[in-house]
Amino acid sequence: MNSDREITGREQILRLLAGESPDRTLRGEIWPLPGGGDAEEIVAAATGLQADFCFFDRLPGAVGKAQALGLAAGAVVNGPWQRWLNEVGWQEAMLQLARESDLLRQGLATAAKRAGQEIADWQATGIDLILLADDIAYAVGPYMSLHQLERFLLPHYRNLAACGAAAGISVGFHSDGCVDLLLPGLRQAGFRFFSLEPEGTDPLRAWDALGKKWPLFSGLPANWLMPGGFYPNREGGMLREWLSAGPLVLSSACGLYHAEAAPALREIYRWLDREKV
Repeated sequence: MNSDREITGREQILRLLAGESPDRTLRGEIWPLPGGGDAEEIVAAATGLQADFCFFDRLPGAVGKAQALGLAAGAVVNGPWQRWLNEVGWQEAMLQLARESDLLRQGLATAAKRAGQEIADWQATGIDLILLADDIAYAVGPYMSLHQLERFLLPHYRNLAACGAAAGISVGFHSDGCVDLLLPGLRQAGFRFFSLEPEGTDPLRAWDALGKKWPLFSGLPANWLMPGGFYPNREGGMLREWLSAGPLVLSSACGLYHAEAAPALREIYRWLDREKV
């Protein structure tokens, strides 16, 4: 066996999620294309960026191709809150949440069942990771209290994370916004990693609230992907601090949503490689 073989990004990601330390900074974008893109386009974008992973949001994806290219293959699955909110509308969802109604309970239970079926469908493709996407917060705070999270959503989160774990798949959690107040509840769900907006909940606060150095897919605020948004002598110190504090897979939570984002991201990657951060 050749011991000098380079370890692929996929192997590095899987080792990280198993509790091992990677030998370099891992990186990639969960949403690399502004319009979403089809599976082949997502794989091409991740390969072009020399990323370590890619995520698909539509079956069947190109899981085998991504893995053959050394990428960890993940799937984004909408969580129960996101599904129910999309169905009834934001205003109605917030009204029923305030009332803590039976309609809320029933709607979340049905949505969670659909999310579970989608996870099972992805498992059949040989996917490596599942990211449960549930926007339970906005820029300045959560939509719900910690008590409401634990009462209405946490049981569903536990079940969905356990479904993945039973199949040997790491299930993570994503939310936009500032989730600081909800992280003590989310840590009870059995998630193996988190994808958080660093401008909403920066990695240091996230690890402090979680009480454990869970792997984070984070570290790139959206404004760093604008022209002039990242300067090593300004933002570089913050990024070094985040990377040295815990297991951080460098990514944004916004994707490459404008034409200048990909070149800006490549400049950050080049700086990382030069500095060996």
